[in-house]
Formats: sequence, structure tokens, C-alpha cells
Amino acid sequence: MSGPSNPWTRRRFVAAGMAGLVLSACNGGSGSAGGGTNTPIPDTEEPGPYQPRGIHASFTEDSHSSRSITWFTDGLDAPYSRMEYGSVDETMSDADIADRVFEFSVDASAAETTGVDALTHRATATGIDPEKPMRYRVGSDDGGWSPVYVIPPSPSDEWSFIHFGDHGIGEMPQMLTAEVMKNPSDLLLLAGDLSYANGEQAIWDTWFDQMQPLMSQRITMAAPGNHEQKDFDGDTFKNRFTHPPKPLTSGINPDGPGTTFYSFDYNRVHFLVTTAGALINDGTLPEELLNIEVDLAQAALRRARGEIDFIVVMQHYTIWTDQDGRSPMNPALVLLEENILLRYGVDLLAVGHDHVYQRSEKMGFGLPNPLGYVQVLVGTGGQSIRIFDDNGPQIWSASEFVGVGYCKYFVSPGKIRGEYYGAPPLDMSDEGRQYTTGEFALRDSFEIDARSQLACEMCVLPARGPDILLADFEAISQHTRERNHRILSHHC
Repeated sequence: MSGPSNPWTRRRFVAAGMAGLVLSACNGGSGSAGGGTNTPIPDTEEPGPYQPRGIHASFTEDSHSSRSITWFTDGLDAPYSRMEYGSVDETMSDADIADRVFEFSVDASAAETTGVDALTHRATATGIDPEKPMRYRVGSDDGGWSPVYVIPPSPSDEWSFIHFGDHGIGEMPQMLTAEVMKNPSDLLLLAGDLSYANGEQAIWDTWFDQMQPLMSQRITMAAPGNHEQKDFDGDTFKNRFTHPPKPLTSGINPDGPGTTFYSFDYNRVHFLVTTAGALINDGTLPEELLNIEVDLAQAALRRARGEIDFIVVMQHYTIWTDQDGRSPMNPALVLLEENILLRYGVDLLAVGHDHVYQRSEKMGFGLPNPLGYVQVLVGTGGQSIRIFDDNGPQIWSASEFVGVGYCKYFVSPGKIRGEYYGAPPLDMSDEGRQYTTGEFALRDSFEIDARSQLACEMCVLPARGPDILLADFEAISQHTRERNHRILSHHC
């Protein structure tokens, strides 16, 4: 697919900043989505008894021509709901964007929200103009309408994504969210432990409400973490997010829950999202391991054919770490997983879990390896700030930081350039690490180049079956359950 023919259209909405794209008077009384005069932004929200809330965007199909929107309404009697949407032309004013009749409408599905008296609604827009921003609103005439939001188009050649995990609803997480909103990206990846509800479903509502200004306008794809297991063994995560289907299945049930492991392409990068055993109680780990194997084997073949440049895996759990109390590694399940990552030449492993920032050299099995993967640990979403082991760093480590922050990746043909932005704690004491200075700055930068053709061809191998991958599954399962229980009992 070719890139946008009118770059001004995209520049208009990206340069304006994500916070300025909500067409609602509650976000300030001045500014223009088109970068023009400081005219008042129209109030587009239409309140009602079943007001949409927690609105967030993802995709289940093509990353350029489709958008999936998920939202919630209180109570179990919300009326028929839908998403109305259309393209934004460069000649449209703020008032046009807010008030002009939408070209398209799609019905939303509805399912009971796990653990609370509410409904989760999903609607997917397909066949949208890939060169233009999409404006949309969700709701119903009888229940109420959301504000009008605008999602920029997905670029084709040069683009970016942001990754962090271990977030929450407190002051530091909200500070981190505000920083991310200042820094536009085309994709947002959340590496698990999102709300820290730990079974209290009202906290999920708070988290989604706090994240709505960001996630309603930025495509967000998430992985579950160990704290998501506390929410009905991950059922809350499945219910509240909308993701692509599992790699080995086709289609998606619009009335059913989202998936916890899935894959998608964004231009010439293939992404695989896994649970790394975080939701082992749901019984899907054997299926997931087989999905990981087959998906990465297919991706390695496509890369050797020149169809993609990079393979990226996102999950919550680290494989190697220097966080105090967790060093040097997480054994059993992740050792099997690391074998798969190395077998098929994964380029980047984006993780969270440990509340520090740490980037590896290209590595494998704890040693630098030019044919290995780069692990980028960004568990610095703000839930807490932790420290490193006194015995670290290990030989594979290339950069470390203690504080709150996020990593932004700039993708261009044959190259991924990473920049980590972080703010340190007030001091390194246990009490001082409960707060941050809020002084975000560039703390690390790195580049990952596409593999040579020979290196790509070395990773083209047949996918292995359950006789090999699941030969020691009982031991792996038992250890993973013990790991998850131990971690959750320490509330970290």
C-alpha cells in the first residue's frame, strides 16, 4: 500500500498534538485542529442516561483501513448503540468536524462487562480512507453520544510507536500519560499490568476514564500482565479490549471477548503479543505456545522473502532482568519461549513487569549475541519505582534507568530507532521512590538494523509440533503457577 499522497493532511493532525483533537469544550476553549486561529472548540458531547465512557481505539483487521472502537455504558439496559464515522478533509473547520453529518454508521455489539453492572460495546469501521484522518463518535440517540474524536491516518514509510507497562491510576501514572500525550505516535503498546485493579472492577473504570483522552485517539494494543490474572483469571482483560484473532484462527466473534495473544502487521513490522503465562489459569497456554511457534515461523519466512523487515514480540514478563529481587532471569516457561524467539530471529522483545528501564544488547541465553534479540524492559509506567540488584548489571545489559518513563520507537525502512524518556525519583530511598521529579528527558537511545538476507534465511525453519513444544509442559505449567503466585503475593 502506498503512502499518503497529501502529507499535509497527516501533518495537520499529528502536529496539533493528540490532546487537541478532542472536539469538546471541556478540553479548553481555544485552539484549532487545523492549526489556525484560536476559535472556540465546539462542544460535541450529547449527554444521556447511558453515556459512553472509557472509549479506546484499536484494530482487528488492516492497520490502515480499519479502526475498532470499544466503550462502556453503565447498567444492563443501554439501548441499541452504534459508531458514526467519516473522513476528515483538509478544508473542514472544527465546526465541520464536529457537526457535519457522518457518512457511515456501523452497529455495535454489546456484552456484559465482567464483574460490574455495565455493558461493553464494540464497533469496527472498515474500508476507511487510509490517507485521511477518521472522525467518529459512539453512542445512541436515546442513551447519549460521546464527543467527536479524530484518529490520524496510519503512515506507510516512516512511523512510530510508544511502549510501556506497569501503569495504574495514581499520580505518577497520570503524569506519565500526560507526557505520552505530548509526544504523538502512530501506535501505543501497553505491556501489561494496566490498571492494578486486582479484582476491584471499579478501578478498571477509573483507569479507562483517565486513559480515554489518549486511547480514544491513538491506536492501542495491549498485553495482559500478572495483575490482570486477578480480574477473573483475565476475563476482564478479554472483555474490555478488542484485539485481532489468535494467529491460528480466522475471523473474530464480534459478540465475544477479545483475545489475549494475537498478531498483526503494521507496515513492514510484524507484531506478536503473548501472555507469557500471565493468565495460566484460563487453560490456554498450550494453545498459545503452539500459536507462538507457528506465527513466528511464518513471520521468519515472510521476512526472508522480503515482505517484512522486523519481527517484534510484546509481552508482560521479562526474560532476563537486573531488578533487585528478580535477577538474573525468569526460568522454565521463558526459557522455552527464548528458544522460540532465537530460533526464528525475533528482533525486538518489548516487555514490562520489572519497574525499571533496562535495555539489552542483542542477546541470547544471557550472553551478547549479534544474531539475538534486543530486550527493552519498560516497566516504568508509574505504579512504583524499583531499583537494580547490587550485583548487576549482567553482561548483556546496555542501559539502565530508575524512574518513570516510556520508550518511543521510530521505524523507517530497514531501521528501528529507540528513544527512552524518563523522569527520576525524588531520591533513591524507599520513601523518595514513591514520587518523581517529573523532569522527563532523553535517557537512552539505540538503533536496531534489519538482518542481512543470510541471517534471515537462517531463521527459516519448520514449525515444531506439540510433541516437542509441550513435552515438558506439566513441569513448565507447575513452575509458571508457582512464579505467578509468588509474584502476586508480593503485590508487584
